[in-house]
Amino acid sequence: MIAKGKSISHGSAMTNYATKHNRADIVLTRNLDEGLTPLAMWGAMETIHQKYEPKFRQKPVTQPTLRMEISPSLDETKGWTLNDWYQYALRFLEEFQKAVQTKDGKKKEKGKFNLDRAQLFVCLHFDAKSGIPHLHILINRIDLDGNLMSDSFIGKSATKAAHAINIERGWELPEDIHDVHLKEITDACYDTLRGMSRYDWDSYKRGLESRGYTVKEQRDKQDVLHGYTVLRGNSRFKSSILGKGRNLTATKLEATWKKFHPIAPSVVKPSSTVVTSQTTARKPVTERYTERPNALQTKPELPSAFTKLLSVNGKDYTIRMPLEAYKTMDETIGTPDESVSRENVLNVAMLLFMNYVDAATNVSESCGGGGTSSNWGKNEDEDERERARRCAQHAKWLCKPIKRSKRYGH
Repeated sequence: MIAKGKSISHGSAMTNYATKHNRADIVLTRNLDEGLTPLAMWGAMETIHQKYEPKFRQKPVTQPTLRMEISPSLDETKGWTLNDWYQYALRFLEEFQKAVQTKDGKKKEKGKFNLDRAQLFVCLHFDAKSGIPHLHILINRIDLDGNLMSDSFIGKSATKAAHAINIERGWELPEDIHDVHLKEITDACYDTLRGMSRYDWDSYKRGLESRGYTVKEQRDKQDVLHGYTVLRGNSRFKSSILGKGRNLTATKLEATWKKFHPIAPSVVKPSSTVVTSQTTARKPVTERYTERPNALQTKPELPSAFTKLLSVNGKDYTIRMPLEAYKTMDETIGTPDESVSRENVLNVAMLLFMNYVDAATNVSESCGGGGTSSNWGKNEDEDERERARRCAQHAKWLCKPIKRSKRYGH
């Protein structure tokens, strides 16, 4: 079981996301009237925000909601009833409050972080096509007495609470899962380097993406690569923690490739000619190309199809499309507005192309955009490139943030 937590400003959008399309059951509410819809519960929280707004006039509360996601595995929750989830939510909130109070240290006095006086609700969320169930928790940071609960160490406190319950129930620890995934990605990086006949960053990146990972580059203003991160579903692995001795970082990657492809002694021919240091440095490489033209002079053929594995809310979606269609999609997206993540737009476009409409809607709405109709599909006599272009254009529109009033209650 893993848990994440942070403070957010978009409580209304998160409420809608966590419960939309009736793919959620309300598990637990606290200090909220019975029978309220999820959006009505959020409205009740906003009422408290308005009531105590004058108290925080000098320092307005810009992130008034705590959001948490708790995800046990399918094996851990097999056969659970709604009451099991209720008991589980109560236990997590208990451990979470203890973890926060420990982190706060001197702020242990009553009222600083008291979930008994907070408005909150917990819902059991189901992804489209029966994905892994998980809990969403929304907590009003301003309690019924007007106290503002600290959002310091929220993420670490959620992780600590999950750790305590994992040990209590004998479940697999998140750090153990992390270590397994870390080794899996490191092995994939090494295998990719071994399979490259010559070193090239784009080939390396493409090799990892063909294995279902996402590679996010870190470049400076001069477009020089300084680092990269490998994404496995919702987990992120910086290159600095991959491999041994940071040997898979961007600056050491080529040297690591060379260790997998040493120059054979018989390839380097002896020469009695006195040459400059520059010529000496280049000669073994030139002769190696001459001796092994098939391995090093010929560029590796590009795959005819683009494949990628996307994880949306804990469910994996396999993307496979003609390479030309992917290139058309990528070119059509171009450079979106600064308010829109290009990665999100591309992911939405690919999901639309594969007709994963619900997953595409999840991604677009989670970044502030809108949803699309369920009858999205391929037009008659539409070739793959034209479909890719149409999906890209629609994804750009979907991911554009919806303008909302900043006033409470609207």
